[in-house]
Amino acid sequence: MSHSIPGPSKAAVGLALAALAGGCSANGMPTLQSLLPPPIETNSTAAAAAAPSAPTETSLSVPGTPTNVFAQVAQGMLGCWFGSGPLKASHVYRAEAEPPTKGGEAEIVIHERDLTLRDQRGTRAYKVMFAGEGSGVRVTIMPLKIEAKLAEAMARDVETWAKEGVKPGAACQLRALFPPPPPPTAMAKATKPAKGAAAKNAAAKSAPARSSPTQSSPAKKP
Repeated sequence: MSHSIPGPSKAAVGLALAALAGGCSANGMPTLQSLLPPPIETNSTAAAAAAPSAPTETSLSVPGTPTNVFAQVAQGMLGCWFGSGPLKASHVYRAEAEPPTKGGEAEIVIHERDLTLRDQRGTRAYKVMFAGEGSGVRVTIMPLKIEAKLAEAMARDVETWAKEGVKPGAACQLRALFPPPPPPTAMAKATKPAKGAAAKNAAAKSAPARSSPTQSSPAKKP
């Protein structure tokens, strides 16, 4: 495509967030698969591991314009998958779009993060394309290097955002596959003094010491 629309949701965007956690690839970054909770070993999972299913390309037609549908999906990806999402450490987001006057065709490409490259855009892992089709938009989802289970969840997210946009409080299928962050430890809470107690202690320290009055006994008459 010959022209890029500026802005966080309509231009080439590369998120350079690096939150490293267990399991690294050859370029030193954690792989997305390594961040998933370990599966429970059963006969069915062993059979699935022996014959893994490859993610397949899918497409759907939705009402709207390529520019608007592209913006909806881009907003969902940046808010759910990146930002504080599961892809922030291992992948890089990039988007390009034609202006509406030229048809508005757009694409989003997710790269594996490669720290040895200046822009950190390594191997292409996921791609979504938007093109006008009749009175609607053809959205094509291409998982290039993503584990099948993750690709299925990502496709459901893209379909939801393409049809409905991003709704407050809506579930994110990809984020649901990953364990939530651990809550703050009880020790950290215990060591943090309460506001009232801290103010009381400070007042006690700043107050001058008071001496207790001495009582004199009355003199005895001779």
